[in-house]
Amino acid sequence: MALTGLAEAYRPRPVTPLMPWRFTGRLVKPYVITARGRSWDDQMVAVARTAATRQLEFDDAMGAIGLAVVVLHLNDAGINLVVQSWAKDFQSRLSIFRGIDVDDLRPAPIGVAPCVWEQEVLSHERASYVNHILNAEVDVDTWLDDCLDTRPAPRANGIPSGT
Repeated sequence: MALTGLAEAYRPRPVTPLMPWRFTGRLVKPYVITARGRSWDDQMVAVARTAATRQLEFDDAMGAIGLAVVVLHLNDAGINLVVQSWAKDFQSRLSIFRGIDVDDLRPAPIGVAPCVWEQEVLSHERASYVNHILNAEVDVDTWLDDCLDTRPAPRANGIPSGT
């Protein structure tokens, strides 16, 4: 019964890739995921970028290689910020922050993992990292361009599909 309820309640959420964040020695692919009825703006992204940058600086000190993914998720109950840095020895560093608003993001409790919508982005990014960095000739530009975008495509009459 519980699984049926989950399946009935699940709806895909739009994933919006943002322009890459370029820092000295670090490239970041940022995304925004929005639950139905939620919207984001540049100010929210700027605040999330500041919070993510602090984590990325720590990750750099712990062996990150300078490539990362950040997911800002505006969910039904608040906001999640997922920061994943690729590290040496085929590892990654993953940190999750939660808050009611982007201004009060705090580290998530121990044991909290990315939700199904955040995992969609991380799964894509794992494949992108393998395909363009590990299995290729370290093609950083193609890696940066390979973004997940699940926003509804506009119809010819200007009304987005799926609405």
